Amino acid sequence: QTQQQQQQQKMVHSIKVEPLTIDSFKPYGDVVQLEGNKNIVIANQGTAKRVNHIAKLENLRLASGPALQSARPNMCIFSSAPRPTSSGRFEVKLLERHPYSSQVFMPIHQDGVKNADPNAPCYLVIVANNGPDDKPDLKTIRAFAANSTQGINYKANSWHSPMVTIGERVNFLVLVWENGVALQDCEEAPISPVQIDLTPSFKNLNGNPKL
Repeated sequence: QTQQQQQQQKMVHSIKVEPLTIDSFKPYGDVVQLEGNKNIVIANQGTAKRVNHIAKLENLRLASGPALQSARPNMCIFSSAPRPTSSGRFEVKLLERHPYSSQVFMPIHQDGVKNADPNAPCYLVIVANNGPDDKPDLKTIRAFAANSTQGINYKANSWHSPMVTIGERVNFLVLVWENGVALQDCEEAPISPVQIDLTPSFKNLNGNPKL
């Protein structure tokens, strides 16, 4: 490597992936999972466990007055193809936020995935705080490894990456309030590239996986 290449490598912003837990994700929203939840109650004549109010669902347009066009809840399915990785790393170049709505992602049955370990991470949750310039503050960027038993609920106006699945396609049930006005529904912000070290959390790192 040349001295210039070595200097460029040193300048690359790099972070390490963290486990996704209820407490670690609180600044950005909610982790939707049964295990570890303190609010479990027994339901259906003793045959089910239930967690009430597991996520704070928000439609801030209601509190913003008549200047904003009203929005409707949109429950949809995302079928997310795996993203390419290089040398155990994923590079993120874009974050987005939904200024007036929370957004829930919950993994659902995975077609074609056999004998999958439900505790093995299969998607990446990348978040950052808002900076003084009303853009993502890259000094605060974090990445979490989530498995197929964990859903997430992003707070309204929370910067996050578009969905990143690793190693395999993952289907999600999604809930978000939308009105069809582009910048009210979703605002994107290109960022300086950030390298995320996926090891040792993610095992199935195939470089350029099949879609």
